[in-house]
Amino acid sequence: MPSLSKTEILEKINTGENFKFRRFGPSQDFDEELILLLNLLSEHYKRPDFGSVFYTIVKDLILNGYKANFKRVFFLENNLDINSPGDYELGVRMYKSFILAGKSKSYTEIAERKNFYVEIEISYNSDEITVIVVNNNRLTTNEMQKIKNSLLHAQNYNDIMEYYIERGDSSEGEGIGIALCVILLKGEGIPTQNFKISSNQLETRATVRIPIKKN
Repeated sequence: MPSLSKTEILEKINTGENFKFRRFGPSQDFDEELILLLNLLSEHYKRPDFGSVFYTIVKDLILNGYKANFKRVFFLENNLDINSPGDYELGVRMYKSFILAGKSKSYTEIAERKNFYVEIEISYNSDEITVIVVNNNRLTTNEMQKIKNSLLHAQNYNDIMEYYIERGDSSEGEGIGIALCVILLKGEGIPTQNFKISSNQLETRATVRIPIKKN
């Protein structure tokens, strides 16, 4: 899928057109496109300093979506039931070793064949920018509880390393990413209530609302 050029991005921003992407796994081309888009959007709102923080938050939410989908691919490939407590505990340990060995890159094609996607929608007006990141798999009860705990406890920290040392989960890394988003939003003076994660039978949705008025 061809990337948007700087001219195309600026045209969309100037006309108020939303951005929507569907991806199945990480790619350098999309990373570069996303950096350009978020930097140009930040500059449009007279906040060029916000671009790098904005990218870090959005990229982390997208990566969480990829990881959730890849985990499900792994469980299916190994005939494990992600909703079974016993299989889940075993599968997570196996999956962590799989990730550390750098083997997950092959899962982008499998995720595409299974239509396990991540959708990113970026909308904006004179008051705020809204980013919605959706992956079409639901969270397990255990995963949702981990996320709730991360959202709750991260509000008490101002430094991600401090959070990691005190609360880092040795089995999975999703909680660290969620905590990083909360801490970065706090650092920008954005209420943590503007960051929400929900899941139903069909999908998992992360929403971030950035109150940012153009001067």
